[in-house]
Formats: sequence, structure tokens, C-alpha cells
Amino acid sequence: MRLLTHNTMTNNTAEAAGKGFPLKITATEVRVDESISDDNNTEENQIAFVKGILGMLDWSTLVQGASDLGLNTLPPTLTEELAEDPVFLKALYHVLMNVHLVKGVLTCPKTGKEFPVTNGIPHMMLEEEECENPRL
Repeated sequence: MRLLTHNTMTNNTAEAAGKGFPLKITATEVRVDESISDDNNTEENQIAFVKGILGMLDWSTLVQGASDLGLNTLPPTLTEELAEDPVFLKALYHVLMNVHLVKGVLTCPKTGKEFPVTNGIPHMMLEEEECENPRL
């Protein structure tokens, strides 16, 4: 599971009552892939991708998630200067796309509900009665 994915995940149970974000990462296995550039994944495309999603990222969640995976290099705040710095944007692309939680647990901050992650896939399935808006 990429850190980009983690940045969007929430516990949608009725018990969490809309406060199931951000999920705390407890990692037992992390994988960091090397950046690969090819015709479709050029540095310019990577920078453009990051610029396009910066406004959608919850920065404090990204910083905490990276820290949970052992990466403590992200700045605590995202400045306008950093948002325009190509070296920083390329490094951020690497953090978002090449750092993977392979095995571990995601824990809801409100309820403590745990969601296991196995082979990079988070198990977020809920029973119908756990959902915020179950079908009647």
C-alpha cells in the first residue's frame, strides 16, 4: 500500500462517526522501490503528477504516515517554495509512489478498530451493520 493510498483511507464505520481519519500505521514490513524512469514516467511527468495532487493531500497525515514507515525527512509544513521546487517534488513523488506498506496494521484513531495489511493490500471490508449508512 502506497503512502498516497493511505492519505485517502478512513474508517467508515458508524462507530467512528466520521472521525476515522487518519489511520495510524503499524508496519511490520516496508518496501521501498527504486524510481524507474521510462517514456511514460519521466521526471517532468512525476513533477506534474505531484503538483496536481498537492492540494488534495493531507500534509500532516502524509508526514505522520511516512514517519510510521521510518521516513523522517518530510518537512512538518509544506511551503509555497517547496511546492515549486523540482528537486523536492521529485523526492515527494518517490515517497508517495515508491514507499509501500507490505505488512502491518492500520488503526482507527477514534475506535481502535484494526485493519490488517497483507501483501500491500489493506483489508477494509466491513460487516453491513458496521457501516454508517447500512441498507435497510
